Amino acid sequence: MLWIDAAHTAAYVYNVKAHSAEAELARVAVLQADLASGRARLLPDDPYMVVVNQDLLPPKHLELRARAWEIVRELTAMEPAIYEPRRRGQLVADYTQRHGVSHPTIYRYLRRYWQRGQTPNALLPDYANSGGRGKTRAASEGIKRGRPRKEGAAPGVNVDEQMRAVFRVAVARHAATHPPLSRRAIFDQMLRDFFCERSVAPGTQRVQRGEALQALPTFGQFSYWLEQDQLMAAQRIAPALPGDSDIAHPGRPGAAFRVEAMQAEVQLVSRADRSQVTGKPWLYAVTDIFSGVVAGVYVSMEQPSWRHALMALANSAADKRRYCLRHGLDIPSGAWPSRHLPELLFADAALLGDADDGALLNNFNVRCLVAPQEGPSPWSAELGKRFALRTHAAAIAAASTAASAAAPAADAAAPCGRLDAVLDLEQFTRIVISGVLAYNHAAQEDDRTPQQLWDWGVAQRGTALRQYAEELVHCSLLPVQDAVVTAEGICLHGTYYSCARAVEGRWFERAAQRGQWHVKVACDTSSLDTIYLLDPQAPMHFHACHIAERSVAHRRLSSAEVLRLRAGEAPVRQHVPPPGQYASFERMVAALAG
Repeated sequence: MLWIDAAHTAAYVYNVKAHSAEAELARVAVLQADLASGRARLLPDDPYMVVVNQDLLPPKHLELRARAWEIVRELTAMEPAIYEPRRRGQLVADYTQRHGVSHPTIYRYLRRYWQRGQTPNALLPDYANSGGRGKTRAASEGIKRGRPRKEGAAPGVNVDEQMRAVFRVAVARHAATHPPLSRRAIFDQMLRDFFCERSVAPGTQRVQRGEALQALPTFGQFSYWLEQDQLMAAQRIAPALPGDSDIAHPGRPGAAFRVEAMQAEVQLVSRADRSQVTGKPWLYAVTDIFSGVVAGVYVSMEQPSWRHALMALANSAADKRRYCLRHGLDIPSGAWPSRHLPELLFADAALLGDADDGALLNNFNVRCLVAPQEGPSPWSAELGKRFALRTHAAAIAAASTAASAAAPAADAAAPCGRLDAVLDLEQFTRIVISGVLAYNHAAQEDDRTPQQLWDWGVAQRGTALRQYAEELVHCSLLPVQDAVVTAEGICLHGTYYSCARAVEGRWFERAAQRGQWHVKVACDTSSLDTIYLLDPQAPMHFHACHIAERSVAHRRLSSAEVLRLRAGEAPVRQHVPPPGQYASFERMVAALAG
């Protein structure tokens, strides 16, 4: 659409895909009828508009753009005369004499201007299209792509898919923690973290860092591929959905969710000690079967289990904007609107196993069924652009093979991959969230985004979604463990907590005088900041317990990180209480053992 008259009755349109076309007159009523019937779609963004970083354009390109714009600037403002063939011919003839250029040159500038968003940037030269328009050249071993380096400069490297994954991870890692986004700062930090020799000692699992690599990507390559990824992401944004008759998806949002577990092929480091490797994370994702939307995620450093899958389902019922803010990402309120539980929950047999789904069925009337996954999940392809993923079955099989293999004869440190031993659990989770958001808003094979299908289904077909209080779902699905009330606080796996109920009831003073006792708590092992004390007198009431001052070093850590941290600490000398403090010798022994 190039121009609409003031009465909104007529418009000039242009075929942006044609190599040679003319502006055509159309009736606005006809265009509106095409939109209403689904024969035409209204795109939210112009996929042909040229948007570039002005600082990265070479002077030659700026000169060519300025020259072309000077020639056609006044012509483009003569609307609608410039769209009418006879009047356009007279105008172009005058400008050929004034500027000393040919008719084809002016027509080429005008068509490029109309085709690419009607901005001066539309007149930039097409050197980027040389050699294979819209195609990424494959990297050949020993052959450097692109222009030759200047004399004396390093030979450079080819940017393959693995290196592009590092670029994406580096940006997602810093987007929330270093506002405003400085591309140069991210690039420099990326070289320091990812492009150096690293290995992991087999006994201690500690990271050993070496010298920086000689072959490094340039800032130009980094910027170019970020622009390419942003452009491709913009082109994947689909238009609005057509009418109901064109929707082949059965069902409605929330009729059934699926939960899956996959292992990321990247070694994470501890937030308490960044020279200590904690292992490979497991990613759980809950998707809506109708739309494909990822409704919930969860990341754990422990072996896959049903209780961790339930944490992903609990995240499905969470306010996603608040969840993203906890991880340093600020998203619009409507960017991830799913905060519900489904009617049915599907999982494969290996994940579901002999799990007890009573909490789901009895509290929220959600039934769990076994159903194998048919082929790779669409969301895994988007996250696979950042790090490799292995399915639950493949990861278990690989672990069994590694365990049965003989130990290597040499005790040499194992080399790290490009992404290994750099990211911690918080940074990895942030990257997962950014990948999920990219997937939810990217067009799939049917040219519709999962989020669009979700919104359309909610509006047109109703839903089977159920919404509950976020904390109620979260606490109800958390695994329950035994904690000990001591004089120092409520102790769970060496971490001490306090809560209002314990303080008001003077629990800690009672424990010092009469001895310890056990209580039931619900705990999320991926974050030990808060545990929930179960109230036996009110089964669905939970008391939030926060880390006490003596365990402040465990804040924002997972249970796996705390275990690593405690394993490296010196033994703590036990304090023997004075005689008479305990009512019996057995209580004193039990207190010391605790």
